[in-house]
Amino acid sequence: MYSSLQSQPGGANTGNQSQPGGANTGGSGGQNVTLINPLGAGTSLPTLLNDILQFVVQIGSIIVILMLVYVGFLFVTARGEPGKITEARRALLWTVVGALILLGAQAIAMGIQATVQALGTGS
Repeated sequence: MYSSLQSQPGGANTGNQSQPGGANTGGSGGQNVTLINPLGAGTSLPTLLNDILQFVVQIGSIIVILMLVYVGFLFVTARGEPGKITEARRALLWTVVGALILLGAQAIAMGIQATVQALGTGS
């Protein structure tokens, strides 16, 4: 079996081909390799996570508003029937709980961000 790896005089071979007088450690020809940030220029992981949280809060806010409209519809169509009013109240309760969780998540994220910044500056 023939190997395409060949060693040149004066160097060690650990890649495809070594350069004369030096070692090749990966086939890049001794050039510097730079990685491209897939998130975009100047974007970091905390920025990405903050953007995701803001997106979720915006979508969640729209859902909460639509649910409040639906709950109002349930109250109007209940027409005084105790079973339907109980169902509408339960829907209102869970809509408010969902809105509080949404706001709580944003408050917790802002608290963590402020704490990390304070620890980073040494204040």
